[in-house]
Amino acid sequence: MDTMTLGMKTVMFKKVDGNPQHGLTLSGHKRRLGYYVGMCILLTFIWVDRGIAQTKKTQTPIPWPTSTWSEASPESVGMDGAGIKNAEQMYPQIFPSGYSLLIIKNGQLVSESYFNGQTVDTNNHIFSVTKTFVATLVGVAIKQGWIKSVDQRVADLLPEYQIHPDLADLTLKDVLTHRSGVASRQEFMDIGILLKAKPKVTPGTTFEYSNYAPSLLTAILDRKAKQDGNGTVSDVSTMAENYLFDPLGIDISEWRKGPDGVPEGGNGLHMTARDMARLGYLLLRDGHWEDKQVLPEDWVQEASKYQVGFDRQKGYGYLNWVRRLPDKVNTSQGEQDVQGYFAYGHRGQYIGVYPKLDLLVVTTADATDATRDTFFVPDLLHDFVRRFIFSAIETNGSTSGE
Repeated sequence: MDTMTLGMKTVMFKKVDGNPQHGLTLSGHKRRLGYYVGMCILLTFIWVDRGIAQTKKTQTPIPWPTSTWSEASPESVGMDGAGIKNAEQMYPQIFPSGYSLLIIKNGQLVSESYFNGQTVDTNNHIFSVTKTFVATLVGVAIKQGWIKSVDQRVADLLPEYQIHPDLADLTLKDVLTHRSGVASRQEFMDIGILLKAKPKVTPGTTFEYSNYAPSLLTAILDRKAKQDGNGTVSDVSTMAENYLFDPLGIDISEWRKGPDGVPEGGNGLHMTARDMARLGYLLLRDGHWEDKQVLPEDWVQEASKYQVGFDRQKGYGYLNWVRRLPDKVNTSQGEQDVQGYFAYGHRGQYIGVYPKLDLLVVTTADATDATRDTFFVPDLLHDFVRRFIFSAIETNGSTSGE
């Protein structure tokens, strides 16, 4: 009896007429075929075992930027350094009022640039990006069991207010998708006045962007915090600190309050670009942070879904914008359809989330620049991402930025 050793396996043979043959009593070609099939199966098991061991050894843990963002070179995360440098140079030329540009790939900061006197520590008003934070807090409240679902009626959640009959069936989802029917106004409206006023259109039927309807959400969250917080939170501000800002390492410098003393739902948060990126990273990780599930399991999927149309370029999810169609992006795995969504604030505050690429792009800007107004700016920002950052994703061939 002879033996042969392959890796950690020992195979036994017997000699027939002096020739090594497999021990099965097969004849002719069937015997040889059985021998080779056996060897193939054995080698497959050996290489699978080795592959699993190697994967366990080299698998990189997910970085969590609770205390600080880890940094990496573009090349180490599959991006072209020259292409990223080109993006850094082109951004202030295309957006002269820009304050910052952050590019985060695989959870690591690969590019961070500041302009017009800004620094990593500068806090800015993030304007309507506040809305996406507030929508996320609604998800937190559902996770905690304080709110049942987005289908609950506002009238049931704010029973102390007199509500116009045409708003009786207004739901949280209507507010989250800007289908509240509440007309947008130049001046901030008290919640009580807002709810008593006749809506412009029937709730749930038409997209009507409003800076004031989201304050219904902060009023509801404030009431729920006081009612169901079990003594751990006293209002929406402490709820946000305990369940969102502190766990993520976000340090806000201001959250403007409305005339009723409750923080605004549509605007008013002030923070750094890095802290904006932390919200993007929570969404990129499907509401998971370190060892906790901060949001319901399916929240991010629903929040980032194309819920209602706006124009040819984009639609809306839960207080965030969603690209109408995916982009075609060349990657090392070939061409991929990349569906993006983003939080956007007045004149250039932006958190672009691109899950398939494990990519975040964050910008802040001078909101006094009237040339960067209204809803075309996020399209310009996405076009910048597509042309200069997507193009820096390394493929199997050479890569360079435009």
